[in-house]
Order: sequence, then C-alpha cells, then structure tokens
Amino acid sequence: MRKLVALVMPVVVALVIASPAFAVTTRETIPFETTITDCGNTIQLSGEVLAIFTVTETPSGGFLVAAHFQPQRITGTDELGRLYIGTGLTRDITVLTPAGGETFTFVNRFHIVGTMGAPTFYDNETFHITVTPSGEVVAVVDNFSVECV
Repeated sequence: MRKLVALVMPVVVALVIASPAFAVTTRETIPFETTITDCGNTIQLSGEVLAIFTVTETPSGGFLVAAHFQPQRITGTDELGRLYIGTGLTRDITVLTPAGGETFTFVNRFHIVGTMGAPTFYDNETFHITVTPSGEVVAVVDNFSVECV
C-alpha cells in the first residue's frame, strides 16, 4: 500500500496547486495486483482499490490533505488453491499550517483473510509525526505489527 500512496500523492499535490476552491475531492478506482508471501504461503491477489483524495483549505490559511484507500473485490489464491479475500483500509492525513508546521498521520489496516482453513494475515501500522514551523520534530509514533492467525 505504501507504493500505492507514493504513486498517487503527486495527484494530490497537483490538486492543491491547481484548485482555487475551498475544498476539492476526487475519487479514483485503481487496479491492484500483487504477489505476497505471508503466513508461509505465496498468495496471488488482484482486484481494485478505491482511492479518495480530499484537499481542504483551513480558515487560518493552511491545508488539510487526506487520502483514503479501500480494497474493492480483492481476491486471490495460494499455491494450494485456497481462496483469500483482501479487506481493510489505508488512510493518511496531512495538516499544513500557514506558519509552516505540519502533522502527518498514516493508518494502514490491510488484512488478507484466508478461507478453507487457510491462515489470515493482518498487517497493521499507525504512524504519526508532528513538526513545528521551525522544523523541530516534537512527536513521533510508529506502531507496526504483522500477525498470522
């Protein structure tokens, strides 16, 4: 999902620069295909990801930039032919202040749900950083976990 975020963030930046509107929201459906090896299995996944981007100017003259990614009809199989279903959500929010400060929060909950006795894989991450206008990092949180059940 991080690759997906890196791929579409230039679209969000272009929206901020090009739009004189107070708020802009765009919605895209992005093809998704990948092979992962987790829980001891190699899983071929494909489907789509719904992507929603929002840019809002704040009353103080800053900006709130949000991106939301949600799997849509993502399914796959492992080498034994067992079915997996991709679920979850990835969301990031950036707040830019007029003085130059910034907060960034990234939440990823990507779950590959196994059927027919196959294990389920949970990829969970929450990351947050706060930077003052002078460039000082005053808060960092990074919680990451991977679990097979």
